[in-house]
Parts: sequence; structure tokens; C-alpha cells
Amino acid sequence: MRNAEKNGGHGAHLSKHVSAQLGAGYSEESVLYQMLFGLASRQRRCLGDGGNLAEFVELIDQKDEVLNQIEQLEADLDPVREQWMSAPSAERDRVGKQLDPLFDEVIETIQKTVSLEEDNERLLELRRRELSKALSNARKWRCAAPDPIPAELAPAAEQHAASLG
Repeated sequence: MRNAEKNGGHGAHLSKHVSAQLGAGYSEESVLYQMLFGLASRQRRCLGDGGNLAEFVELIDQKDEVLNQIEQLEADLDPVREQWMSAPSAERDRVGKQLDPLFDEVIETIQKTVSLEEDNERLLELRRRELSKALSNARKWRCAAPDPIPAELAPAAEQHAASLG
């Protein structure tokens, strides 16, 4: 009985430690996902009329940095999650209930970010098509435009320019 109490005490202590580590890790992850959403929101503004496409591209690098931080955090949390998952079911459930609000926050932020990214992709494609059409129209105009001075008037225009100069 004494050993069972010792193990139970140790399991509860481990659970508090694991709970604290997971709580801190998922809080940090939530902040990182909110940063990612903020960067995607800034990209959305860049895609608006008169938006800055150079800034849009710069934000891609910033998003990559945040995603790398999330990846590293997930790797750091792996051993702690393993401890959590190896705890008795009741302890796992207790810790899980404490973490549920954080999980919900992370999931909601991820869902909002994915939706915004999909909208950004559609808007970026629309801007790409608009730009392609504008460039195509400019090429057509340039190729179809007559010479500014018709060939038969060129000698007279040159003489007039010479008399002015």
C-alpha cells in the first residue's frame, strides 16, 4: 500500500509538472499561431487595391520564420506529450481538461488562418490575372500603335526641328 501511495504521489507530481510544461508550450504555440494570422491579415491588405506586392513577398519570409518556430516548439513538446500520454488515464484526462481551452484557441486560430490564406490565394490569383491582362493590353497597344510621325512627313518634321534648334 505504501508503494502504491508513493507511485500515486509521484504520478500526480509528474502530472502537475507535465501539465505546467504543456500549458506553457501550448500558450506559446497559441501566440505563434496568432502571429501567423496577423501576418496573413497584413498580406490581405497588401493584395487590396494599390497594395504593396513587395511587402506581400516579404511577409512570406516572416510567416516561414513563425512556422519554423512552431515546428521547433512542437519538437520540444514531443517528450512532454509522451510523458502525458504514458500517465494513467485519469491523470491524462484531468490534464487534458485543463488544456482544452488552449487547444480550442489554437484550433480556432488555425482555422481562421487557413480560411484567410485560401482567400488570399484566390485574391492573389485574381491580381495575377488582372496584371497579366493589363500587360497583354499594353503589348497589343504598343504593337498596334502607328509611328508618331508618318514616314512621308518625317523629312518635313526634321527640317522644322532643325529650324527651331
